[in-house]
Order: sequence, then C-alpha cells, then structure tokens
Amino acid sequence: MVVAVLIATEGPPMHQRLEHVFGYTQFRPGQEAAISAVLAGRSAAAIFPTGSGKSLCYQLPALMLPHLTLVVSPLLALIQDQLAFLHRHGISAASIDSAQSREDVADVMGRARSGELKILMISVERLKNERFRNFIAQVPISLLVVDEAHCISEWGHNFRPDYLKLPDYQREFNIPQALLLTATATPQVIIDMQDKFAIAPEDVITTGFYRANLHLWVTPVSGRDKRRRLVEWLNGKRGQPTIVYVTLQKTAEYIAAHLEQNGLPASAYHAGLPNDQRESIQKRFMGGSLNCIVATIAFGMGID
Repeated sequence: MVVAVLIATEGPPMHQRLEHVFGYTQFRPGQEAAISAVLAGRSAAAIFPTGSGKSLCYQLPALMLPHLTLVVSPLLALIQDQLAFLHRHGISAASIDSAQSREDVADVMGRARSGELKILMISVERLKNERFRNFIAQVPISLLVVDEAHCISEWGHNFRPDYLKLPDYQREFNIPQALLLTATATPQVIIDMQDKFAIAPEDVITTGFYRANLHLWVTPVSGRDKRRRLVEWLNGKRGQPTIVYVTLQKTAEYIAAHLEQNGLPASAYHAGLPNDQRESIQKRFMGGSLNCIVATIAFGMGID
C-alpha cells in the first residue's frame, strides 16, 4: 500500500508558473482561489462557465505537487484535446485508453511509476479494469481530478453511475484530495458533489454561468416550415461549427439525413450510438472536419 503525502514542492510560485509555462500574466476569476485551495492540501470544486479556464486549476498545481495528478474525464475526445494542450506547453502528460497498444500502455505505466509523468488522464470506465487498478495502487498520487463532475450526481442531467464509485477509488488509492470541475451544476448537484468528496463550502468556487459572448435569437416558425427554414439558415452559415439540438434520438437521425440530402454534411449524435462512434463524431467536430451535428442533450460536454 502506498500512502501519498501532499506537500507542494519548492520552486517558482504559482504566478511565475502561470506566466513562464502557460504564458498568462494574471489569473481569470476563480482560478487563483481554486489553485490555492489545492496547493494548501484541500479538496475543492471549480464551477466556472465553459471557456473560463477550469482546466488550469489542475494543470498548474500538477507542476507543483510532488506526485502524480490523476484526471478522470468522460470522453476520449476531451482527453485528447487536453493532452494536445499540455504537450504544447511542455508538460509531461499521457493517457491510457482502449485504442492504445499494449506497448504504449506499458510505456505510460513505466513513466508514471518512475515519477516522470505529472498528469495521467483516463476515462472513468478504465477504473473497472483490475490490471489498471493494481497498477495505480502502486503509484503515489497527489490529486484526483474529476472533469465534468456533475456526472457524479443523480440530480445531474448527465448522470454516469460509474462516477459514483470515484470517492471509493479515492480512498482505495490513498489520494489525499480531489478537485471537481464542471460548468453545469444546480444548487442540489453542488451539495451532492460536496457531500460525496467532503469539500468545505468555502472551497466550492463558483463564478457564474453567464457567457457575455453568447447571443440568443428566437425565430417563430410553423411546424411544416421548420426543415426548410433550417436548411436555408444553415446554407447561409456553411463552414461554421453548428449544433442542432432535438429532443429524440430518431429525430436526430431524421434531421441529419435531411440535411445530408440537401447538401449539408451532418452527423446525428445521441446516447443510442456506440461509444466509439460518438467519440469519432466528437473528435471530427472538435477537429474541424465535421461542421454540423444534430444532437440530443447527450452532446455538449467540453465544447467551449
């Protein structure tokens, strides 16, 4: 059994790390409070709007903590996006997922054991793998990060049962603290997250949900005219990232097919699709090779 003792290592203070590693001269609202709580050895929750820099709240502490930072994320596409950012900034980070070869997984495990790796990213399902649990139990871990943390609450709109086991895994692997990140949490979900991870109220940092750069328009359209109006509207915005939200899976499939028939490449996205297909669609959308998704509320996590 490995007991991980949390002490922030000596080195440049966090403001210097912020500028030298990430290129920013000041923190965004809420970031400094969340990072300070983590570096003081306390569990915390950062509830910020999308695009407000939640990820920095674990990326910067990971450079200053003595042991590994373990990040649990719900989507492979989000993990790959985060890894690309970390590698661009010279941070030693890796993931373990089902798409990797045995050799690649062994290499990542070796780097984690040696202490060379600062951040390891996984899906929550990876923790059901006994071989992985045996491995991670041997690695000292300073911080458990739960991305899209509203998934842990039965009150949340994206509840994932596997997330319920994360507090137990934290205890099993002797991880001294956790950082929860989300842009979507009702008061009931916040209380639920606090209780499950024993987070003090003062360490729940909320900066609001309002995005000043989002603009809303409502256009009344008759039922029989909706599809024609949608095609007309999208034709005027070709090449721009677009999400068409619908309420039913079969509607997503129907509308995506209708757009394709009208010369507008689109993919349906909903919980009825296999995981690997959903991952592929999200990766294409985030990478810019697919501009239009017709989705239920199953789609949206991690999209700034």
